[in-house]
Amino acid sequence: MIRLTAADARRIVVDRQGFTSRSRTATLDEVEAAIERLGCVQIDSVSAVERAHRLTLASRVGRLPPGTLNRLRREGRVFEYWAHAACLLPIAEWRYFDRLRRTREHPWWGGVLAEFSTLADQILAGIDERGPLSAGAFGGAGTGYWNWTPAKRVFEALWTAGDIAVCERRGFERMYDLTERVIPAEHRTATVDDAETLRHLVRRTLRARGVVTHQRLADYYRLLQRDVREPVADLIATGEAVRCRVGDWEALCDPTAAAAASSPTGPATAVLLCPFDNLVWDRAETERLFGFFHRLEIYVPAPKRVWGYYVLPLLVGDRLVGRADVRANRAEGVVRVLAMHWEGRPQPAQLERALQRLAHALNLDPCGIV
Repeated sequence: MIRLTAADARRIVVDRQGFTSRSRTATLDEVEAAIERLGCVQIDSVSAVERAHRLTLASRVGRLPPGTLNRLRREGRVFEYWAHAACLLPIAEWRYFDRLRRTREHPWWGGVLAEFSTLADQILAGIDERGPLSAGAFGGAGTGYWNWTPAKRVFEALWTAGDIAVCERRGFERMYDLTERVIPAEHRTATVDDAETLRHLVRRTLRARGVVTHQRLADYYRLLQRDVREPVADLIATGEAVRCRVGDWEALCDPTAAAAASSPTGPATAVLLCPFDNLVWDRAETERLFGFFHRLEIYVPAPKRVWGYYVLPLLVGDRLVGRADVRANRAEGVVRVLAMHWEGRPQPAQLERALQRLAHALNLDPCGIV
């Protein structure tokens, strides 16, 4: 077992994220590489600043040119599926999600395909004949997450079962096509057993984080704790993972990360993080590593919010130093900080740097605290 300081562990985890240190515009290959590096990138519908996946990617590679993600989908380089949540994933990961596809059940709605089998056949026939469709072609999607129409539920269940795949988004609306038209054949026909799938997902998580607790190993891809025990033992036995202690808690470490833990870091990067960013997915681990309590207050009634509706943690170097309640107003062409809550000493110059980068990524003008 090796020992790391909390500072060592933070440097490793932050370094693995691949944050860019300047305002820039990404290439198609860079966006694909960022998704590959992270393993999966969470998608969320809230657009108070920008959609979650676009914010997470922008903090790594800068502004995404229009149509970038749709082009990656259409070219068979990334796909959408359930991972940590609904996520963008590298196309080579398709084979490792057959465990869920085989159940033919939606994670929220269960046996939708058996309940609406006739509708499912109609949807598949419609896509086969007409090309990509959304639930709108069958009467609409409904509202929110829990008032979906039967058509929306069946589309989602067919997607979960692997019968259809997301070929593009129009706005935020998913357009679905038959899977064989979206996922390249070499990925659809490659098969792995469940044991290798679990080893791969644990290996992927360790590579993406560098240092990770057993709980985080399971949560990254929403596995069960019992699912990761054998893969962890296998990776330790092969030298692909080593046990480590950080302060008073135990974790696993990528051996290459451990060797570089005390290396000097470059200039401190200042970045406003998406609330759904991979770095802060796990609240307990975020508090353990950074001494920072991360809470999403979207669903908290306004009078009870402490920080704000859509709060972006501010990362400076390897420390989370505050929370910015941010809004983008595209009609006015600006992104604003409505409130700033500091952890310790205020660092307004770093906030300004991070806001400038965020504004560039959104193609908006930055506006200070109002």
